[in-house]
Amino acid sequence: MTLPELRRVPAPDSDERANWFATVENKLLEAEERYRALVETLPLATYTGDGAHDTGPSWVSPQIETITSYSPTEWMSNPELLGQVLHPDDKESVLAEMQRVQEGGGSRDLEYRMVRRDGSIVWVHDSGVIVTEGERRHSRGFIIDVTARREAELELERQNDQLRQLDSLKDEFVALVSHELRTPLTSIRGYLELISEDTNLTVEQTRFLTTIDRNAQRLQRVVGDLLFVAQVEAGKLSLEAGTVDINTVVNEAVHAAEPSAAAKSIELTVDLCELPEVPGDRARLAQVLDNFVSNAIKFTPTGGCVTVTTRILPGEIEIVVSDTGIGIPAHELPLLFQRFFRAERATSGAIPGTGLGLAIAKAIVTAHGGRICVESEDGAGSTFRVILPG
Repeated sequence: MTLPELRRVPAPDSDERANWFATVENKLLEAEERYRALVETLPLATYTGDGAHDTGPSWVSPQIETITSYSPTEWMSNPELLGQVLHPDDKESVLAEMQRVQEGGGSRDLEYRMVRRDGSIVWVHDSGVIVTEGERRHSRGFIIDVTARREAELELERQNDQLRQLDSLKDEFVALVSHELRTPLTSIRGYLELISEDTNLTVEQTRFLTTIDRNAQRLQRVVGDLLFVAQVEAGKLSLEAGTVDINTVVNEAVHAAEPSAAAKSIELTVDLCELPEVPGDRARLAQVLDNFVSNAIKFTPTGGCVTVTTRILPGEIEIVVSDTGIGIPAHELPLLFQRFFRAERATSGAIPGTGLGLAIAKAIVTAHGGRICVESEDGAGSTFRVILPG
């Protein structure tokens, strides 16, 4: 068998080789120009350098001058420039991190400050990596001006600090004023009691004294609420440990509210189931029930209904206060338990209140390991549920 004759392909002459190399070189130059044009239009500065030696960047895009005020030529010709323009507060940590990456490889992701030529400060985000290709190591990365974001964050932090300081001053003021009011109020009520014992008072004088005492009691309750809130904010809320018969507390709250309900012809009903006693502070839980029942009556128009129900749940007990009142708009529900919040209808309708009752109720229930749930429909009544560990 004979092998087929191989056809010899003539080698290209020198002109053809020259044309081929010229074509390849032109394509490489075109690709490089396209890459350079792309890089130089990005909103960041890119750079490359020697990953084995700290000689500064071997190439950096023109955007570096816009960011730092120093030209690419200055950066590439002066290896010490970075150390010279770093903010004094950032210099040590930044150079240490760059040295770590240069010696050990890997990547870095830093935010630091540079001092521009005119003395102004620029915040930059510098992301770089050491790349190993065979025996050659080089670095590459990019730098973005993040001054606007950092200044916005710092301003927000300053504003938050101011708000925290103002909130602290407000709490201190509330506590101070409340303490200062409590002593004279106690004195006023004491002297009112002494005067009321005078059997020579006229009917009108007795009525005046009764009005004064009623308003003094109201002011005393407000002062007590302010002090309670101050204690909660200071983390000093303490409970008197004991066991509580919830049904008894509910009956007492309803009984106390009967005159107010009768004055508005509101039907006040109770539906209680047999409950075990629960651990808690009886006086504080009674405060919660008094608040919910009185609120239900306050926000229910004449002729409406208020119902208080107790139920036993798996491992828990539930107290439900429902009314057929004015309801709560959906957008106000998340705000109900904030201090001093008052519903728009309460304000416009001149319904009395300080906006502290629900905040206090939540603090008490939370301190007992419980929770409060609210369901309401604007114009169709509200239901408040207090759920306590059983």
